[in-house]
Amino acid sequence: MKQFKYYLMAAFVAAATCTGFSSCSDNDDEESTVNPAVDVVTRTKQHDTAILLCTFGSTYNESLTVYNDIIEDFKSKFPNTDIYMSFTSRTCIGRVEASTGIARYELDQWLKAIGDAGYKRVAVQSLHVIPGEEYLSLMNTDVKKYFMIQWYPHIDVLKGANLLSSAEDTKDVAEILYKHYESKLAGKNNIVLLMGHGNPDENYNANTKYSDMEKALQELAANNNIFVGTVDYGDMLFFPKEIEKEPANRIPVEGFDKTQYPNCMYSKVMSYCEKNGLNPSEVNVYLAPFMSIAGDHAHNDLWGLEAMAEDDDVSSVEINTNEYSWRERLEKLGFKVDRTFESHPTDQAGADHGIKDGCNMKALGSYPEIRQIWVNHLYENWNDDSAWENGEDYQPEA
Repeated sequence: MKQFKYYLMAAFVAAATCTGFSSCSDNDDEESTVNPAVDVVTRTKQHDTAILLCTFGSTYNESLTVYNDIIEDFKSKFPNTDIYMSFTSRTCIGRVEASTGIARYELDQWLKAIGDAGYKRVAVQSLHVIPGEEYLSLMNTDVKKYFMIQWYPHIDVLKGANLLSSAEDTKDVAEILYKHYESKLAGKNNIVLLMGHGNPDENYNANTKYSDMEKALQELAANNNIFVGTVDYGDMLFFPKEIEKEPANRIPVEGFDKTQYPNCMYSKVMSYCEKNGLNPSEVNVYLAPFMSIAGDHAHNDLWGLEAMAEDDDVSSVEINTNEYSWRERLEKLGFKVDRTFESHPTDQAGADHGIKDGCNMKALGSYPEIRQIWVNHLYENWNDDSAWENGEDYQPEA
């Protein structure tokens, strides 16, 4: 199995001062030797079992609402546990705590605080969609190697799988999404585009989960007018990676061989139009994130809110392929992107995460039925003692 680098996360960063920004970057402040999660766990511990929910994080207000819904779902299913949530982005942690007072903290901080607090059992639930690099690093490195083997080998641990961990999960999620978009998919003049994240390393088999999902959705949609792409996986980007990485390239309308790149979103939507005898101007496009929450990728890579205006018109703009969102590219190609069903305020000032109303982008975590799949992944083994493991069997003989 491929070895993943593990970077031991440092302690919590002082609350960021730039809370007005909406995305979470990789620029972190100076480290501290104090673990703030210890105080939270010490004050709130009520049971012998803890559940740690793990996600990248976001500062968008609508995303924080979804995270709260997820926590409440787990509280309802597991009433005799203490539940915590970890963000892996330190910048998100600082901004969220500064603006809301909500403590998320980093994975290793929670794990050490939980381990030192005297819990007998600890369940770690991934909120990832596919079993990609971050998921494998979480379960194999952070949880197994460090928490179970090196730090707290006496504590029993249960690991909850990512959303699409089986063919049955793919089928269930596809049915939920199809039901939501069924009325739109009934017309050939409508198409639905879902943006997943994806792993940039093409060797990850987890990326096939996106094509599996698209296949499952198209089996339900008679018009085959729903497609899945990614923001980070080469074969399923909007344009092929060879074009995406070249700043000088413009939208390739003429001379582009769609048969050479059948899985990129551009090829999919243009081939759909050709097959059905439609011009892009006759097609309504519905955009949605195929991610747990509508965070930075949904707001900027999918919708391009930083460039969005009430009466923006990109038809005469020469768009650089690696700088613009799916919405802007589609509109440049002549498609009509729907802004009424699921969208965001066109005024970027109203798109800040301080605004509670207006955004109705529906990510996967917005569906109660999809959230229950994550819950069930943990619950299905909850009462199976053999599913709980500890690190004692991995210790060297004395």
